[in-house]
Amino acid sequence: MNNILFLVMFLSLPLAVAAQTSPPISIYFNKSVDATLAYPPGNVAAGNVDLGMIAAQEIGKATTSVDIAMYNLNVWSVVDALIAAHKRGVKVRVIGHVENKNGTAFQQLAAAGIPLFANPTAPSGQPQPLMHNKFLAIDARPNAPAGAHPVTLMGSWNATFTQTRDDPNNLVVIRDSAVTAAYLKEFEEMWGGQSDTPNADAARFGAEKADNTPHTFTVGGSRIDIYFSPSDQTASHINDALLAARTSIYTANLTFTYGQFATTLRRQKDSGLDIRCIVDNVEDQGSQFGVLQSFAEAFDWQQPGMFHHKYAVVNALPVSGGTDPAVVTGSHNFTFSAETRNDENTAIIYDAAIANQFLQEFGARYREVGGINLFLPALASNPYSTDNSISLRAYPNPFNSSVALAAEGVQQETTLTISDLVGRTIATFLLEPGQPIVQWDAANVASGSYVARINTTGQPTILWLVR
Repeated sequence: MNNILFLVMFLSLPLAVAAQTSPPISIYFNKSVDATLAYPPGNVAAGNVDLGMIAAQEIGKATTSVDIAMYNLNVWSVVDALIAAHKRGVKVRVIGHVENKNGTAFQQLAAAGIPLFANPTAPSGQPQPLMHNKFLAIDARPNAPAGAHPVTLMGSWNATFTQTRDDPNNLVVIRDSAVTAAYLKEFEEMWGGQSDTPNADAARFGAEKADNTPHTFTVGGSRIDIYFSPSDQTASHINDALLAARTSIYTANLTFTYGQFATTLRRQKDSGLDIRCIVDNVEDQGSQFGVLQSFAEAFDWQQPGMFHHKYAVVNALPVSGGTDPAVVTGSHNFTFSAETRNDENTAIIYDAAIANQFLQEFGARYREVGGINLFLPALASNPYSTDNSISLRAYPNPFNSSVALAAEGVQQETTLTISDLVGRTIATFLLEPGQPIVQWDAANVASGSYVARINTTGQPTILWLVR
């Protein structure tokens, strides 16, 4: 009895500690998600979140510094949090876009004594490059006291009312000192130094910046690559991530004009990958939307709000060895200007759970624009099949009350059986070449493990199912 009591106490302690610890990477969406796509079970994405409140809460935890580079700003919860931080002695610095810096919120920060800076105005007659970043580096400055926890906030979200309430966006919170130090270095390159006041003579924006930050980090056991535009050749790294896909690529973009990305998606489609795209500004000059429509599922966002995302989900679920799920997100639109002129930041996150959370967001938007297909290439695959056997996949797996089963390689009528672990047949389905997908309604079946099986001329195709 004493040994059992000790074991219970031992197991309880780390669970209590873990409940009080923030995860190293947190993902938030301001619109709904499709939780039926969650994999593994419990990995439900945070949807319908007030992104302004998340940012305000993180600012409220700051102990030494908050450095924010934000294209536009008018969310008062964020403004109030910055002013409150300043009043309690936290060093706050703000960079905005030159065409937005005279807005009420930016000017209220300046009136409160918070130093404000912006990128230079373009020479007359020349296009204005954008300070298009949307990031915060909190407690990033060196020599922070004990107890400070550096954190970076980045993603597609501008801290504005419409971006928070109306326009689909994502926010990524990364709790890592090395990542936050890289964002601080980028901020201070635009700021012109490490002082509390900006140095216009030393400040570097756009094409004047250097590729001077580390790019690859390990956070919570997951690899994250960070790139800043236009100095870091970000588009080539995004393209490499797209080329590395083995099963699927789903893109969500305000605008898509970068031809190389469209060419890569076509190549991947020709290789058998599942390619789906949602684009808002389909009539932008150089838009690749028509090209995407010619070979992929491509949808024009015509729903309420601006579709402000700039992400790609690669290999949303691993279906076999060598499929490395990843997410590309940040401020970088899929455009030539984002690559060559604007100040941008991009994260490529190699993490299956996070990729699945973005899949849940994409799935919800995909249904809103009229998408009807299952996410078959993202299904859990049959690890026992051979090159000569039928491939069997299930989605979702594990599942609650029903599961879709899809077979590839069916050349003639064949039978799919589902049995329990002692071999009792629970359900039987007839598969035909023209109808290789079936739905198993298991609402009246007990929770547990089951085996889906197709007998072939070679080895049988076997897939474990978990309810």
